[in-house]
Amino acid sequence: MLALLLVCGAAQQPRDAEKDTTSILQANYLYNIAKLVEWKDEGMRQGNFIIGVLGGANLYQELIKQYSTRTIGKQPIEVRKLPRSTDVERCHILFVGKSELALLPEIYKRNQGKPTMIVTEYAGALEDGAIANFVKVDNLLKYELSMANARQHGLVVGLTLKNLAHRVQE
Repeated sequence: MLALLLVCGAAQQPRDAEKDTTSILQANYLYNIAKLVEWKDEGMRQGNFIIGVLGGANLYQELIKQYSTRTIGKQPIEVRKLPRSTDVERCHILFVGKSELALLPEIYKRNQGKPTMIVTEYAGALEDGAIANFVKVDNLLKYELSMANARQHGLVVGLTLKNLAHRVQE
């Protein structure tokens, strides 16, 4: 309960890069989501586990700070800050922040059927093609999932991840 109060209270504080609670929580979610999803594509199980960030400078910093020395399975995590472009290099997880929404229709099109988990943060994202989407519910950060979009990208979503989601779209 205390943690819940701290999270709610912190979300109302003015934000700076050091105390951006939303970015801290998003980074935590992305790491845990990565641990609970299986990439069917054999090529995605080799080399580094790549998390690409388009927009979301604070999220990028948080991922570097907290998770760049960790692994997903046996793959070391590599966090990449991507240039503002629809031509996105291969990533396991691609986070597209609010500041880059205009690029999403083309990103969805170019990544159709590719083993990339697209994660966003806007209303209607699952219907547009995102696999996971961050939402605020009662001033708390949560996520929603699209199982159909995950299947189209060759991803298997674990039951725990499904059960913890705010909303699951089959």
